[in-house]
Amino acid sequence: MAAEIISADRIELELKLGNAMLEELSDNFERWREMLEGEQVSWLLDWDQFIHILEHTLNKAYVSNQMTPAHKTRYKELLSKIKDATPTIQKLNLTEPNVSLTTL
Repeated sequence: MAAEIISADRIELELKLGNAMLEELSDNFERWREMLEGEQVSWLLDWDQFIHILEHTLNKAYVSNQMTPAHKTRYKELLSKIKDATPTIQKLNLTEPNVSLTTL
């Protein structure tokens, strides 16, 4: 079975999405209790979608060597940010990524 080819444009878009989600994570943590339940649920669904993309698009592109050197660098930076945000992720009981945050 042939491996899925992931375009550089898609990788770029998903890396931007990941960084935006982590910025929102910090903002949302500060105001989580004031957020309406619907707003929380919507953001949780967005977070779960980001984790899916991280595991099934970005990690796959990294492992299969479909990323440019610049993308690889940004992917590693994204994983580092996720690792740093792990306490916040756990406090909000968010889905944690099933990718290695330390062995890249």
